[in-house]
Amino acid sequence: MRASFKKSVFLVCLVILLFVFLMYLNFAYDAGTYKEDARTADAIVVLAGGFGRVDKGAELLANGRAGYLIIAGTDKDATLKSIFFKNDVRINTKKIILEKVSRSTYENAVEAKKNIEKMGLKSIILITSYYHMKRASYVFSRMLPSHVAIRLYPVTTPNFDETAWWKGRGPILLTVEFFKFYWYRLWI
Repeated sequence: MRASFKKSVFLVCLVILLFVFLMYLNFAYDAGTYKEDARTADAIVVLAGGFGRVDKGAELLANGRAGYLIIAGTDKDATLKSIFFKNDVRINTKKIILEKVSRSTYENAVEAKKNIEKMGLKSIILITSYYHMKRASYVFSRMLPSHVAIRLYPVTTPNFDETAWWKGRGPILLTVEFFKFYWYRLWI
């Protein structure tokens, strides 16, 4: 009986591990399936902390895709000059909001919500990396009022290849994102 119990426990653990692994594969596959939403919005919300995100937000603002650019999660000492040190970026700095309080995706959404509500915005373009988009879009959809349209705009980063997620640091980045995503699913 004891050997039978151990075998049953082993099989249950094996099934659970297989299920989690299949969930991870689905999660990893989804990371490369997001498409850039080409529509305009009231504001662009960039989640700071990843390569190319802020530059893409500035580009979209300069091209008239939105009226404002909110950069969420900047360093407390950040300035527009320190962020946009390139001389060729020509944007109206009065249309840029540096959010310096948040330190997590959840806090990004909470602080962005304050600005969105204060400004009466009805739509945003959410910019983050491909590997981070599933968690970010989930958190923002849970935190923002339901009338605020969220248009997703993933950006390619040098540390993650969305077309070959299994290469380089991809599996590590996705494993961290996978666990954080499901933590947020339980939490909010």
